[in-house]
Amino acid sequence: MNASLGLRLASQLLSRPCLCAGARSVPLYTTPVSYLRVATASRTIWTSVRSTPPKSAIETPSKNASPLTIIRSVSFNRRARASPRTRQAPALPAPPEPTIAKPATITGAEQESIRYTDYIRPEGSSAEDPLPPPPLSPTQKATSRYIGLFGVIFLIVHLLWWAPNLSAAAHSDARESMGEREWFSKYVAPWRFFTERWLTFSPGIALERLGLNEGNILIQKAHEMESPITKFTQFILPTLSHSEIWHLAFNFFALQALSPTLVRYYGFKRALLAYPAIAIISLALMLPFDRIFNPYTKQDSVSSLLRYHETSERVIKHNTGAAPTKAQEDEHWWLGQHCRPSLGASGVLCGFLAITAIVNPMAKFELMFIPVGISVRTLFMAFTTIDLVCIGLRGEKVGNTGHLAGSLAGVLIWALWLRRVKLPDEVRRQLMMGLRRRKMGLD
Repeated sequence: MNASLGLRLASQLLSRPCLCAGARSVPLYTTPVSYLRVATASRTIWTSVRSTPPKSAIETPSKNASPLTIIRSVSFNRRARASPRTRQAPALPAPPEPTIAKPATITGAEQESIRYTDYIRPEGSSAEDPLPPPPLSPTQKATSRYIGLFGVIFLIVHLLWWAPNLSAAAHSDARESMGEREWFSKYVAPWRFFTERWLTFSPGIALERLGLNEGNILIQKAHEMESPITKFTQFILPTLSHSEIWHLAFNFFALQALSPTLVRYYGFKRALLAYPAIAIISLALMLPFDRIFNPYTKQDSVSSLLRYHETSERVIKHNTGAAPTKAQEDEHWWLGQHCRPSLGASGVLCGFLAITAIVNPMAKFELMFIPVGISVRTLFMAFTTIDLVCIGLRGEKVGNTGHLAGSLAGVLIWALWLRRVKLPDEVRRQLMMGLRRRKMGLD
């Protein structure tokens, strides 16, 4: 009992004459008075208090009974109540083990919380029967729909790259009768022209389609005859296209690891709109980069592509027998940045990784067969460093410029749109718990 409560009780006791001897008639159920010691910081007050009345008197108190008597008779005994340590919830059973190991996953605050109601044993089952797996939550169902939707889109667009081979196999009988060149231009070239026109992106062709690059007159007329839809779809369809199966598999595994965070934090619709938004911004950012820094940006796409093949290392070694010089390597790399077609969802996935590193930096990236988890923030910084080093070394095997543009697009999408979205209460609670555990050194 603290000092304020003691002074309040003492004032009430002293103000009532029923607690003093001979002031008023004492009820029959009362016993001789006892004394209550109220300790304060400056003095000690002794007041008279009746002892605890019988249980029957508590149930039907008289009008002259003191309020303090009733209060003391109800409960001042804290030992009779269970302490918070003894009142613990039953231990949760272990979650079921996954049957299929995912190639790449991110574990952290985006994981679904384990609910005890998910593991309640169904009616009619015995204790020896195994517990049923927990039902899928709405967030997990939305994540499955998201991954399945883009998986189907990736597969359909990838099958279009097989169209030239399928057309060549279907018309192989006419190859000898028509001739090699005529057969190729009739059955194979149209499909290749279709895939390169709709499913690839290069800054040189994009500038010509938008009318920002004055090149060959024939090329300008050819772009004017194209559908206006290509001016918009050239910023979206290449991010859904994969010409090689290994490229498709790698990007799909990355999508499977990164998309659950966005769907859980921002919902299915926002995550669905974030993909084309990051795609458009990332490819659009490559145009001012090419326009400002590329010294060959004013060349038309056809002449740039021919010069690009002439300055390759294989052609130079075949013609001169010597390795290309530093100036020739730089010219070849800049020409490739201007006219070389690019495709793939890597840029958008780098944007997803940037958003995940901002909103949930304590999450761990776990790759199959590697038991050590890597922080998402560390992974993002490592990827950015690798892209910058590859650009400095003039590497062309991977689209490093597109990766950096996608990361910057992800940061812009988060700063301009997703930062204003309120995260779910459960996600914010788990993020705060993760930050506290990190500060305490438990993670």
